[in-house]
Amino acid sequence: MKAGQPGKEDRILPVPDPVLSYWLSQPHKYSNVRSTSSLPASCDIAIIGSGMAGIVTAYHILKGSPRDKIPNVVILEARELCSGATARNGGHTKVKTATLANLDPGFRTEFQKYVLDVIDALKRIVDEEDLDCEFELRRSFDVFCDGGEAREMKRVYDDAVRQGEGWTKHVTCLDERRAEQVTSIKGAKVAFSVPAASLWPYKFVTQLVERLVERYPDSVNVQTNTAVQKVEPEEGGSSNDGGVNLLTTSRGVLRAKKVVFATNAYTAGLLPLFKEVIVPIKGMASHHHVPSGKQVHPHLNQTYNIHFAPDSQGATGVDYLNPRPDGGIVVGGGNWLYKTDRAVWYDNFDDSKRFSERVEGHWSDYMQSTFLGWEESKAETDHIWVGIMGVTPDGLPHVGRVPQHRGVGGSQWVLAGFNGGGMALIGTAAKAVAKMVLEDKDFDDVEGEFGLLRGFKTGGERLKKHGER
Repeated sequence: MKAGQPGKEDRILPVPDPVLSYWLSQPHKYSNVRSTSSLPASCDIAIIGSGMAGIVTAYHILKGSPRDKIPNVVILEARELCSGATARNGGHTKVKTATLANLDPGFRTEFQKYVLDVIDALKRIVDEEDLDCEFELRRSFDVFCDGGEAREMKRVYDDAVRQGEGWTKHVTCLDERRAEQVTSIKGAKVAFSVPAASLWPYKFVTQLVERLVERYPDSVNVQTNTAVQKVEPEEGGSSNDGGVNLLTTSRGVLRAKKVVFATNAYTAGLLPLFKEVIVPIKGMASHHHVPSGKQVHPHLNQTYNIHFAPDSQGATGVDYLNPRPDGGIVVGGGNWLYKTDRAVWYDNFDDSKRFSERVEGHWSDYMQSTFLGWEESKAETDHIWVGIMGVTPDGLPHVGRVPQHRGVGGSQWVLAGFNGGGMALIGTAAKAVAKMVLEDKDFDDVEGEFGLLRGFKTGGERLKKHGER
């Protein structure tokens, strides 16, 4: 059976030798760190996953603890440090106009506010910890190239303005008279300018790990290349009644009083009750650069989501772009080129294999064909990679205490299922989970304090509706 295409004997766990992404092209000195040569026998809190969710949660757990009561935290990573989705995404934090348009009008402003708060939370960490990760507060264009879709989006926006919906205060609209000229996107029919942030996610996370290890040398233990294979209550007890969790790993067993599953697409591999609730899907991204001496003016200052008009086959989709400070461009998307072949992307967690040459042809001369003024740029693609996202049936992440299931629960929390938008969701939710873990609280206890969206709460109804009964 092919890795990444689950069957009866195949579990959803990270595969070896993932494709190298652009973000991983400058490995951190801690990429294969093991704070101790052997796996510790026990800890207060085990965090599974060293991406944005796991590390920001660890940061707030440690920062939020009294100096005389700092818990022992073990961070477990199946592969290299921060080598999963955080190091394979677009480095892009925003809420798309199309996302807001598809929400209930009463929920749009609340959702936008949550994302703006996440941007503030990330900036606060960058500033306080002096992280050199190319973090920028920016504007982003949501561009629509199909006439019908553009008209519908403008109608929704205009109606929202007339109704005084708060989210529109942060958004401006460029109609067909100016959309192409201002955005430089060929064929743009309408565009919306929205608030956003961009960063080098891998550098954010790995530098934050470095700060934690240096600041809390007796409390933080990071173990890379240590895959967690199973989590269960210690024999004779239940983690639901204050017992100990046993984490079976590729390097031995770890006993933990509490566990945080920052496992995103791989969550169901360790928590079976999330089967069909958080499903792994494969996506594609690329990096483009202009050869030395071939400068393009002006430098692209905004990020983008481009909603393309249908091609000759009637297929259409959305790409995202994140221009980098050095002039390079990170671009992701192209899923309409492979979405009819479900086996290559849906319920597929194999990030060691790229898509076909036909699919990757989408990136050939991409900047030249998409942007005005880039026709003679000779822009080239120097990195193409894949990443695994965790999607949920209702499009919302799962945050909170893991319900008791087959004797396991109570002392476990989850932060996963970001539907490809983790950079816009994690910052605040991770801080909330940290408080839940430290103070043994539930989602309801911290929801108001952190402005969590009610739909994020994991638990009975969402699991019964979509997953195992």
